[in-house]
Amino acid sequence: MKYELAFIINPTVPETEHQKLYQEIAGYIVGSQAEVVGQPFFMGRKKLAYPIKKQKHGFYVFLEFNSENQAGLKELDTKLKHHVGILRHLIIKKDKAATGPLVDANSFNEKPAHNEPRSQRRNNNMMPRRNNRPASRQVAKTVTVERTDADKLIGLGEIDRKLDEILTQDPKLD
Repeated sequence: MKYELAFIINPTVPETEHQKLYQEIAGYIVGSQAEVVGQPFFMGRKKLAYPIKKQKHGFYVFLEFNSENQAGLKELDTKLKHHVGILRHLIIKKDKAATGPLVDANSFNEKPAHNEPRSQRRNNNMMPRRNNRPASRQVAKTVTVERTDADKLIGLGEIDRKLDEILTQDPKLD
């Protein structure tokens, strides 16, 4: 059976040690009664989708091998799981029709090109536009109101004068 091993080397491992690490993993594969097919494909340092063991980057490596021993695959999986220099690994059984590596190296280096402006893309996706500003930063709208004579503010001196006027004019209050 044909398999492909993908693993991510911890970025704390120096790049000068990567070849030595690959030789160690190839030794695990040979020790599990399997044979390595071809050369490994080193993709280089890539950003991880989410942190793994507090690491944000890793070095991706892909390797093909043939094996008929299922117990050897379990042993290989256990050794890779406990290896300090490897963040993650995945062993994939390749289809009979599959030829070449499952990963296209050029697809990781290309970024999708968007021909339309961002605002049009949002409208085309029918996503509502969200206001990302915090509530404290939103600006209140000011409204101007016309004041009539009754609404005008009166000072304390004006109030005292009017009270004196009312008290002196009304004979019932004396």
